[in-house]
Amino acid sequence: MNDINLKIEQLENRSYKKSLDDAGQYLKGSELYFKKISDNNYIVFNHYNKGKKKYLQGFDCWISTYISENEIGKSKSLSNDLIKLSFDFEEDWQLLNSKIDEVQSTNV
Repeated sequence: MNDINLKIEQLENRSYKKSLDDAGQYLKGSELYFKKISDNNYIVFNHYNKGKKKYLQGFDCWISTYISENEIGKSKSLSNDLIKLSFDFEEDWQLLNSKIDEVQSTNV
């Protein structure tokens, strides 16, 4: 799946919210798509190279800890764990789901 708009649509269909990275945590000025997975833990996708040729654009995926959802993009995270650079929207959902399960099982 190379079309960046289809990837954004997939995130929106999965109920990810959108913010801008004003804090420079991931890539200053990049669009962030995030979703809460447990207490203060969020899956965050940063859209890199927006505005460049579509084949240069993509998403990196992280699990990040914030005090609140309102801090995402405005402040640096308390912790930030890389799931996958250049997340593959056809291949990597299983990897992400296993990481989500790990986080949720440690917060029980």
